[in-house]
Amino acid sequence: YADGVRGHVRMHANISAIFQFLPEDLGAFAREHSQIKIDLQEHLSSDVLHAVQEGAADLGICNVGMANSGGALALQSRPYRADNLVLVVPRAHDLSALDAINFEDVLDWDIVGLHANSSISLAMRAAAAAAGRPLRQRIQVTGLDAMCRMIDNGLGVGLLPDRAFALMHGVGRLQAIPLTDPWAQRELRVVARDFDALPVTARLLV
Repeated sequence: YADGVRGHVRMHANISAIFQFLPEDLGAFAREHSQIKIDLQEHLSSDVLHAVQEGAADLGICNVGMANSGGALALQSRPYRADNLVLVVPRAHDLSALDAINFEDVLDWDIVGLHANSSISLAMRAAAAAAGRPLRQRIQVTGLDAMCRMIDNGLGVGLLPDRAFALMHGVGRLQAIPLTDPWAQRELRVVARDFDALPVTARLLV
């Protein structure tokens, strides 16, 4: 209050939401509600869900299905955005001329991946297990730009959300190939313990 902040919203979100969509959305909100402070932290989708469940965050934005595949957390959720995963390869790669690809055909190649418990990594492991094939994930990084630089330097191929790849246009000589697998079409959702019970500031943001 001494700084003129009339309230704040504690929010946790996964890297896909933060990189692709939240800068514009939070920027627009901040311009309209300059007296509300937003505390945003980046976490894995599973950690976002737990933070909301335990009250460490008012709101979360993440990929709910894969992160809560056991259905253990009882949270309310609403649609936020959708994205599609694409395979990112160097432009000189053998796969670069394809218009689309099934993930099973990617399993012949080394993969540069995100954190082992990220929603994309969990989806890849589940798809590889369903195909009865090993997942050759040789390198793990924590950022999308680091992933693209690794791929650009011939260390493997990787999966990224389509908008994230478009926003990083210019990071290396790379090509994106759409995945045909149903799980590659993802939905990001806003989660809360009870939307109606949120503080006024958080309800405004929702």
